Amino acid sequence: MQTVSRYLLDQLVIAYINGYHGRNSKVYDRRLTLHRGVNNPITFTFKNEDQKAQDVSSRTVASGNYFELNIVDTESKKSVLTKTLSILDDGSTISTKGQATCTITEGDLLPLDAKFYTFAIRERKVDDNGSPYRVVTYSDTGYAAAGTIELLDGAYPEFVTSTEVSSFTATPDNKSLAKLSSEIPARPGINNNKALHTIAVYTKNFSGAFKVQGTMSTAANKNEDDWFNIITDGEPSATNTFTNSTTVTTFNFTGVFQYVRFTWDNDAGNTGLIDKILYRQ
Repeated sequence: MQTVSRYLLDQLVIAYINGYHGRNSKVYDRRLTLHRGVNNPITFTFKNEDQKAQDVSSRTVASGNYFELNIVDTESKKSVLTKTLSILDDGSTISTKGQATCTITEGDLLPLDAKFYTFAIRERKVDDNGSPYRVVTYSDTGYAAAGTIELLDGAYPEFVTSTEVSSFTATPDNKSLAKLSSEIPARPGINNNKALHTIAVYTKNFSGAFKVQGTMSTAANKNEDDWFNIITDGEPSATNTFTNSTTVTTFNFTGVFQYVRFTWDNDAGNTGLIDKILYRQ
């Protein structure tokens, strides 16, 4: 767990006329490193100018007086993430560790680019009239407020956004059903023979047949004979049937394919449709 010192200081300028008395000055603070694909817990230690941990046990959301971590994009100068810190209890009557923590989750990092950000801790307080205001805490004894965060990817598997398929056209021949999607890359280079593919099929009053098809062809202009039907989990054949369905139905299938596509057709007299399909591999 990464531990970062924060200083609860009032700005005070001291002038020395004989020598330098900066033995307790903080020369630098470490850079925080966050990784995609995992939760990142961070602990902050709150000290005074003598490097002594301060009692922060009263800084709770319930009291209205608490600490917030704020992360800012260095390019846009906009806040991209704010987290409330929780005080760590050391088991004593009065907490003497002076520590508070938060966890930056895998989901928190999804919309952020891998690059450098700045961060700061501010203390939220309430005045005598009940109005909230915020107070600075410092990253060193030189009264700097901001620290640096580096967001890295590549160390852990990352969440991949589902591919949405919502456009279906008439099929070229009897190889597939009446409606057909475009071909979607199935990323064979990162999958092994047990590769799991998942789809969520969104239907609107649909009765009819639905199939998943795959191909190993890399040709730009594929023949219809290059495509084959894929049997999804729990189905005895490649044809999946719906009856007056207006819900989301999920299917899984395994295997390595260059591309996949989806095809469907209504039963006689049915005017429903498959609205969209979300595909993950």
